[in-house]
Amino acid sequence: MTPGRSSSRPATGPRADTAARSVWSRTFLCIGLITFLAYANNSVFFSFYGYLKTLAIHPGSFGLLIAVFSAVSLVIRPVFSPFVHSDNARRYLFIGTTMVIISLAAYGLASGFWSMLLVRIFHGLAFVIMGTALMALTVDYIPKERSAQIFGLLAIIILIPNTIIPPVLPLLDRTLGGFTGTLYFFALVTILVFPLVKVLKPRLEGRPESGESAMASSVLTRREVLEDIRNIRIIVLLVAMLFFFSTHALVFFFLDGYGRRLGIPATGLFLTLATASEIGVRLTAGTLFDRVDKCRLIMGTLLGLSAAYYLLGQIRGPAGFFMMGGVLGIGWGIAMPVFNGLMFDISTPRFRAFNLNLGLQMFQGGFFLGPFIGGPVVARWGFSALFSVCAGMSLLSLIFTAYLRRKLKK
Repeated sequence: MTPGRSSSRPATGPRADTAARSVWSRTFLCIGLITFLAYANNSVFFSFYGYLKTLAIHPGSFGLLIAVFSAVSLVIRPVFSPFVHSDNARRYLFIGTTMVIISLAAYGLASGFWSMLLVRIFHGLAFVIMGTALMALTVDYIPKERSAQIFGLLAIIILIPNTIIPPVLPLLDRTLGGFTGTLYFFALVTILVFPLVKVLKPRLEGRPESGESAMASSVLTRREVLEDIRNIRIIVLLVAMLFFFSTHALVFFFLDGYGRRLGIPATGLFLTLATASEIGVRLTAGTLFDRVDKCRLIMGTLLGLSAAYYLLGQIRGPAGFFMMGGVLGIGWGIAMPVFNGLMFDISTPRFRAFNLNLGLQMFQGGFFLGPFIGGPVVARWGFSALFSVCAGMSLLSLIFTAYLRRKLKK
């Protein structure tokens, strides 16, 4: 297989057997548990807005205090990522985890705007270090024949905290003495990351120590970073991911207002159905993600999502509203891991961790770009126009993916 081109055929022979076994290996289970613990800490902040109301902070500042966490990631991750590789990822994961534990405990000390702003910035920095190191460590254990499948499974693990933690937060707050008590509890739980990292072996068994893979264990130079970000294939894929994640963010932030405008109670059920669909499609079809042309699969999914977004803006009753949650969940459940799998496939070992972290930047970028565009659209033209914008952005993502497929065939 030529570099930069994903295979459309399943691998066969001993290597394929090793890859298949590695999906449920002890190593993957450890990676999964670390990922769960990392994102469980974020799920606790589902009730952060309510907690801010109990402090002597002006409500006009709540948006800034919530958003600054992601803003830190947008600024720091591209600068920090080139310095993280497989040989130092464990050290940075230890550092980042320690900082996350400290930051969770520090929320109890912040009672005003400036102190809370500093804690949020520190927490955002801690999560960038932890998340970047975790991605650099994870890619070292992913067999190329199972890239999209494993990213799909990891995406399920990331979704689980958002599914199980928010409903139990009221109970935890009552039991543990409030929001800060819950954060102290999760700070203690996060300590489990340390022994899990120790269990991991140095690298994927059977991976050849070629000169290219050995280079992946050193800091990227400024020249290499510039060379990578000038790679048209990488740039096109990142733009496609940005448009895709922007549509996801628009639904996430504006769905509740749309549902209330339609007089639909319990709009959160939409996201519950979407999450269930995401998990279901990844569990039932995850093994197929690596057996087909990833670009064509993404293109077909984006076309379906575009139609679904448009239809979402046209519905007027609860039945159609909640049905679209399941439909969109299927599309999201396919596109997200396949985008990551495609990025893994077209990147050389030297740049895989860096490029996948750039993919995470597109997620954060989408959650900035989407609301930035969506707010004025809703204010001037309403929710139907907003979801038409989603449909259009999905088609733009499709166009960039089609262009990438053409590039990969050359």
